[in-house]
Formats: sequence, C-alpha cells, structure tokens
Amino acid sequence: MNPSHVIAALLGVLLTVGGCFSPKPFDEAAWQKTVAATDPAKLYAPHRDSEGRFYNPWLKQDKSTWDLFRWWLSSSSLPGLQDEDFSQPAVANDGAYLKNPAAPASLTWVGHATYVVQWEGQVVVTDPFFSNRAAVVERKIPPPFGSQALPAGVVVLISHNHYDHLDSDAVAALSQKGALFLCPLGLGDLLKEMGAGQVRELDWWQSLEHGGTRFTFLPTQHWSRRFGQGYNESLWGAWLMQRDGEKIFYGGDSGYFKGFKEFGRRWPGIDVALIGIGASEPRWFMHYAHLDVPELFQAMADLGAKRLVPTQYGVLKLGDGPAAWPSQAIEDYVKAHPRWKGRVVLMPVGGRLMLQPGP
Repeated sequence: MNPSHVIAALLGVLLTVGGCFSPKPFDEAAWQKTVAATDPAKLYAPHRDSEGRFYNPWLKQDKSTWDLFRWWLSSSSLPGLQDEDFSQPAVANDGAYLKNPAAPASLTWVGHATYVVQWEGQVVVTDPFFSNRAAVVERKIPPPFGSQALPAGVVVLISHNHYDHLDSDAVAALSQKGALFLCPLGLGDLLKEMGAGQVRELDWWQSLEHGGTRFTFLPTQHWSRRFGQGYNESLWGAWLMQRDGEKIFYGGDSGYFKGFKEFGRRWPGIDVALIGIGASEPRWFMHYAHLDVPELFQAMADLGAKRLVPTQYGVLKLGDGPAAWPSQAIEDYVKAHPRWKGRVVLMPVGGRLMLQPGP
C-alpha cells in the first residue's frame, strides 16, 4: 500500500475517535524561561550525533510520537473558531513577469511557504509546493500558477524535508528547467531521487554565491522526518539572501530561539523577513518547533527587519484552528501594539510585493 494511503487511513481513524482528550495545559512563562536560559554560543556547536542524526544543540526536541497521537485525539485548543468565519484572500496572477529579466524586483506569494523572489534577472523560489496536498493535508486555495510560469535556471531553496516544504512533483518539474537546488545536509540524495540534477548541500552558517546573490543557510529550531528518511537524518534551517545591499530572510519552520537575535546582530538591516506562523496551536504541542503570534513579532524585533511577511497560513490546515485564522490574530496583535503598524504585510495568495532597491 502507498505510504500516504496508510497515513490517510490512520489519520481518518484518529479523527473519527478524536476529542476524547482535552488539550494539555501549557505553562508559557516556564517555556519562555527555558528559552531565555539557552546558551547562544551553542548556535555554533556541533549538531550531529554519533549515529548521524542532527539535533539542535542549544535545546533538544521535547516531544514524542505519543504526543503527536495525543494531539490528534484531543479536542481543539481553539474550539470557538470555525473555518467559515475566516477566509484567505487570493488574486489572479499568471506570473508572466517572472520570465522578463528586466522586470522590477519583487516578491510573489504562491501560497504556504512558496515565495518567488525576482531581482535583476534572477529568480529564486523558496520551498516550491504546487500540488493539491501535502501528504494527506489538502490544499484549500490553489496556487496562482505552477512551475510552467518560472523561467529556466531558477534557484530553489529547500528548508527541510517535511511534505509542505518539499514537494516531489515540484522538484521533478523544476529539474526539467535546469534548476539549482540548495538544500540542508543529508537531503541531496533524496532530491536527486526526485529528479534534481544540480544539488548543493549546505551546513548551518555556510554560504554560496550564485548569479550575483549570496545564499547563507542558518539554524532553526525544528526537526525532520518523512517516508524515505528517518527522524533527523537530514538537517533543517533558514535562508538569508543578499544582493546589492538587499537582504531577505526566509525562515522555513522554527520555534522561537536565540538564533533570531544572532542573525540580526550579524546581518543588520534585513529588509524583508518571511517568517512562518501557521501551525502554532495547540501551544503545548507546537511550542518547540513553531512560533505563536507574540513570538513572531519578537523574532522580527530580534532580526531588526524593516518589513515582516508572515508565511504558512491560509492554504494548509496544519494545527488547531482555521487555516486562515492567523492573519486575524496578527491584525489584532498589531492593533494592540501599534508600533508595528505599517511594517507587517499580509499578502493575498498570488500577491506581488515590490522590493526596495538597495542603497
């Protein structure tokens, strides 16, 4: 049987009998105290054990497989929120400008974690995902365009191997266009099995220059696993793109950790920060590997970013609550904290944000 069918069947059973547990309590103050006690020097420490598995040396993962099942079997931590009460805006966009090397610099949201950066003739795609589902999770809003809209020779940045960030169909399609794939350690062979021809693996803090852009792979507080790769057999991380004075941070998946402050210290003046928010609830289960809304803004402050573009909401339902709910939570937070007004960009799927020229 196809592994995805096995997962679907198991998930269906769990959802059928779900709700038999209440959400576990969570001590936010204790968690923040734990984060504050971590040693930032360990951001540069070895992060692979004797068995070849990667880990976060400043703070190891604190959840088990049973915790995952407990979440699936629990009632929602956001019971008052209904899908029909929240909608994700989308606009038509065929992406035709992406094949025009003279087009002005811009950022386009294809949906979830997939963004297309176009600057000075170069096109960069983050975690391309054009499929109808990520493993068993169905897409709620179709992408405005697929791989056919992208020019030949794009640079593809992969943050980690989870299905909503690594789509085998997208890898195969972009490989036919001569794409260069930049990925974490341990992921190159899997990408080649998917059809990728040009692959470069990077470790944390390593950089590579290509087509006038400097790409640096950075730590995140996350983990990895998928069929074909065991637990933490490949690394995970974020990407920093630098070109002619412009800096774009793409955060992949991460919980809150002191890495954000270190990135801001080493690369001051980040222009745009793409940071994920979609799978923040239930907090007791998600706190290690995903940000909630206050942590999202703390990460932006740590980075010293001029503009924040929240990512990974509205398209896939990956946590408790409606997929589009985070945008409302972000708007409510900005109203309560007006110093962020004008610095947060909630894009529609298919939306295009013009980038500021460098100095």
